[in-house]
Amino acid sequence: MSLGAVRELLRNSWFEVSGVRLPRVLLGTSPFIGAGQFGPRASAYARAFYNRPDRVASIIVACAELGIMGIQPLPYGFIVEAIRRAQRELGVEFVLVGTIGPWDPLGDLRAYDGLALRAALTHGALTDTASGEELKAILGAIRNEGLLAGYVTHAPMKLIRRLQAGELPRPDLIMLPFNALGYLMDAPPDQLAGALRQLGLPVIGKKVLAAGRLRPGEAFRFALGFGILSGLAIGMVSREEAEETLTSLALAMRDARWPTKH
Repeated sequence: MSLGAVRELLRNSWFEVSGVRLPRVLLGTSPFIGAGQFGPRASAYARAFYNRPDRVASIIVACAELGIMGIQPLPYGFIVEAIRRAQRELGVEFVLVGTIGPWDPLGDLRAYDGLALRAALTHGALTDTASGEELKAILGAIRNEGLLAGYVTHAPMKLIRRLQAGELPRPDLIMLPFNALGYLMDAPPDQLAGALRQLGLPVIGKKVLAAGRLRPGEAFRFALGFGILSGLAIGMVSREEAEETLTSLALAMRDARWPTKH
């Protein structure tokens, strides 16, 4: 598939949640903070990108030129600044599905002021430990801002069970790890997929590549083959990696099973 065809497919791939359109593919930002799931590469990523909005912006621009229209930012000042720089350079506006928390979730909403934030999701460290009452208050405050409200989780089956038990308020969407290795998941993929179908919420998959442990083509075909993911968040750290990853993704998306409209 040519890069032009990849760009066209990604720019035109959206899904809808409660009348809000979101890109199916989001640029993840965990590599830019050197997140621990990247193992030996985490420190190198941190040295390359942490507090370097110029370098982060260059990756955002490269991904946008390949068709990425959405970003899943973490509430770090240098990441937000990089988004602003990339927007000025390209003359575009990215759609954001932003993470907030774990320490000051409502304060973190202000980090995205002036940007096209469409949804705010509580950080997994907050989602997986907070009480139902705490999360109810946070989701209510997010919705009062006119945004979709949701959860990121590090323990997807635990979250599903809490939702099924009525322990937590129902979100507009959720983001969770989903990959063929079961990496950083608390249930096998087929079991988790069955539970998500019953839950009936829009799901954005993360760690689909198991933090680089899986080859992109195989990983994307596996994850999209269950028909339970409406979108994906994928971290990339170079133009070359973006070209390889997004070409593989576009090929998998042509045969993807997308959930019906929520």
